[in-house]
Amino acid sequence: MPTEQIFIGLVTSALCGIGLYREFWFLTETNKGRWLVEKCGLTSALWILRGLLTLGVIFGLSLAMGIINPVRW
Repeated sequence: MPTEQIFIGLVTSALCGIGLYREFWFLTETNKGRWLVEKCGLTSALWILRGLLTLGVIFGLSLAMGIINPVRW
């Protein structure tokens, strides 16, 4: 398994983990977070953000472990 794939998977899951830790900051201080709160409400926006970031963590770890492999042309 290429080391680039491991690196990208670990960085992706780490950044999504940081996003989960700083979820309130994201929803209050960024344009996309404020837009999400305006469209869905605070509680729904929190769950949507948590779900997307959790999927990002799972995807990154799956990529790093070799469960998901990138398409090779």
